[in-house]
Amino acid sequence: MTQTLFSASMLADVLPDVWDADPELGHAKLDDLRHSVRGALAEMRTLLLELRPAAVVDADWHQLLRQLADITRLRSGVDVAWRVDGECNLYADVKLALYRVTQEALNNVAKYAEADQAQVYLRCRSNQVMLTIVDDGCGFEVDKIEGDHFGLQMMKERVESIGGELHIQSAPGEGTEVRVLWQRRAWV
Repeated sequence: MTQTLFSASMLADVLPDVWDADPELGHAKLDDLRHSVRGALAEMRTLLLELRPAAVVDADWHQLLRQLADITRLRSGVDVAWRVDGECNLYADVKLALYRVTQEALNNVAKYAEADQAQVYLRCRSNQVMLTIVDDGCGFEVDKIEGDHFGLQMMKERVESIGGELHIQSAPGEGTEVRVLWQRRAWV
């Protein structure tokens, strides 16, 4: 976020001169500034959730996924569609783990996937919860990167800590699918 705010500040400093010299370019730079500030705001909201895990637990899934979709779009231009199906009354540790997995998967989409679109689908049923994150990006060879990639390892550990299963499917040129399956022990 510091880098985003620094860039926005520098852009704001030079914008009057750019506008005077070339109003069309100035207008484009103003759009860049708007984009940077919106990105910083989205990052700030996410940072506040990071600092207070209870805020994640207390938040509605629609709000959480909208926020993650917005920050991904603002940071990388990837359009993220999301859907919640069913009542997702989850244990706090399960909700936090699923949120963090979604966050990491979307961070990976933004950083590495070269995707245009991604989808997040959370399906809650009486006996299980399934979280799926899919992108249309460049994909990768799972066997060659899974053990060496810190983010993927953290996703695996988070899912295992709640007794769930993590499945990652990907291939070069085929995009990536991250799927978490968690068997519900009882309603919360």
